[in-house]
Amino acid sequence: MDGSKVIDGIRKGVMAIAIAFVIATLIPVLLGFLFSVPTGKIFTLIISTLVLQANAAFVGMGLGLHPLFILVVMTLVELGIVLAIYEILDTFAEQSERVQRFTKSTEEKMARYPILHKYGAVTLIILPALPVIGLYSSVVIGWLLRWNKVQSVFFVTLGWVIVTGLLLLVALGFVRVVF
Repeated sequence: MDGSKVIDGIRKGVMAIAIAFVIATLIPVLLGFLFSVPTGKIFTLIISTLVLQANAAFVGMGLGLHPLFILVVMTLVELGIVLAIYEILDTFAEQSERVQRFTKSTEEKMARYPILHKYGAVTLIILPALPVIGLYSSVVIGWLLRWNKVQSVFFVTLGWVIVTGLLLLVALGFVRVVF
């Protein structure tokens, strides 16, 4: 492997970590300072979001945080992670010939279905709500199917906001879930 490719890969990996740190951690902490929210509660919500995904809304409510603050912080965590995952996947695609062959094959197959290629990213709205797929897999699916990155990030985030908002309404008692 070429040394410059390795350095470029490391640089992009550091960029992915920086993106995730700034959007998913630094901005929520700054918002916490602005609204006098204890840092421990913010870090608890961030870590809960990383582990429990949208179900972290219940943790935020249990911490006594305002629902809008919970939604904003959880969305920032989601956005930071989604952008970092895209950066990492793009780096793998640039570094690995095997991944390049796979993505080229996927692009050729997607070319046969122009409507799916053009509007497929809309399906990413529902994926963050599905327990098996969830947030992280929905990003990988959008990337693998070579859907437009901006559209994919938008629809994953929209789905995230919808499912998180619904879970906040459940936590607040506005919506009852019957099993």
